[in-house]
Amino acid sequence: MRHVVAAHGVTDMHLAHYVKAIVEDGIEHSWQQVERWQDQGFEVERAVAEYRFADGATIRRTVERDQFPSELACAECWISYEVLTHGAAQVAPAHKTFGNTCREAFWLRYHLADG
Repeated sequence: MRHVVAAHGVTDMHLAHYVKAIVEDGIEHSWQQVERWQDQGFEVERAVAEYRFADGATIRRTVERDQFPSELACAECWISYEVLTHGAAQVAPAHKTFGNTCREAFWLRYHLADG
């Protein structure tokens, strides 16, 4: 992971580096809870997981999906990331939300394009 030293002397780390480790690199979660319920005849699932990194950062990822039939290539779902502990670096942004996996993937490509 690449660190950036901010003008105020504190090392900053972009949230995208942690999201990449979770989504693409398959880092193991340290805790996970899955809930399922019915809404208008369709099953909805919410998975909440926390990931602890070697630098001391802890990130919570929440994904909520329903089983509603969709013809969309990127069906609607709700994905959020929240920084619970910053660790050695200040993680920014501290919170990020997406409406589907395509938006999440685009955000990752954009923020990791330079290295």
